[in-house]
Amino acid sequence: MFSLRFLLLFLPLTIFAQSPSNTLNIIPQPQSVEAKKGSFTLKKDTRIYIPEGQAGWDVPAQYFASLAATSTGYRLLIQPMKKFKEPKGNAIHLVLDPSITSDEGYRLEVKSNSVVIWAKTPAGAFYGMQTLRQLLPPEFGGTRSYGSVKWEATCCVITDAPRFGYRGMHLDVGRHFFQPAFIKKYIDLLAMYKYNTFHWHLTEDQGWRIEIKKYPELQRIASCRNETLIGSYGDQPHRFDGRKHCGMYTQREVKDIVEYAQKRFITIIPEIEMPGHSLAALTAYPELGCTGGPYEVATKWGVF
Repeated sequence: MFSLRFLLLFLPLTIFAQSPSNTLNIIPQPQSVEAKKGSFTLKKDTRIYIPEGQAGWDVPAQYFASLAATSTGYRLLIQPMKKFKEPKGNAIHLVLDPSITSDEGYRLEVKSNSVVIWAKTPAGAFYGMQTLRQLLPPEFGGTRSYGSVKWEATCCVITDAPRFGYRGMHLDVGRHFFQPAFIKKYIDLLAMYKYNTFHWHLTEDQGWRIEIKKYPELQRIASCRNETLIGSYGDQPHRFDGRKHCGMYTQREVKDIVEYAQKRFITIIPEIEMPGHSLAALTAYPELGCTGGPYEVATKWGVF
């Protein structure tokens, strides 16, 4: 009986015991992780080195430096380097390595005095930086400065490349409009978890969300619905919130968001639906419909 109790008590410990290679919480899980003793400390005098004369390598460095500036208050210096050599001081190195097979792959080595990320392209270096970001305390990349945090990353060697070439998330702004600031925050989260595609659902029966200068009525009429169904569609009678729901992105805002995403190695797929799911557009231009209207921007959900 004692042996059975002992087994029941300690068996869960063996089941959930993790080897050092599995103790680092990184999402998505890298292909290979080897944790080591010690840690690297990000300091105010930490420098980021990038390959000299190679286009685009400043982008991942600048992105990481901007995260550091906000959450740590450090202004990390970015310097080009002709040839990689083992760093003497506290530094982060982005190193061009043509031998890495995947354009989005990388190899990350964290030592007590340095971090080195080998990659074939700036995109791979960017994803290596996102892994480094997750190795640091969760406050790193926050919206304010955290003065009392020790910015340490566990020493390790990580090799990684994406399993899927297309890694995307979708956001339906046709049925529910989100402000540009939220879209950028959404893109930042996608970047953190190494997504590379943002499917932007811009038009629906319930609202048209992108400015088309040739068709101004889309902005004036199609971007607003009078109210929105609340509760279940099966509820009778239908109930509505009685509030207008409006919103549209100007072309300038769209271009700004596209550029914002590009700096995070994210491609935007804009979805503009035709001929289905186009009730909002027909409300603005009823002559394009089969019956000539009149139409109304949908206030319910369903197929119209």
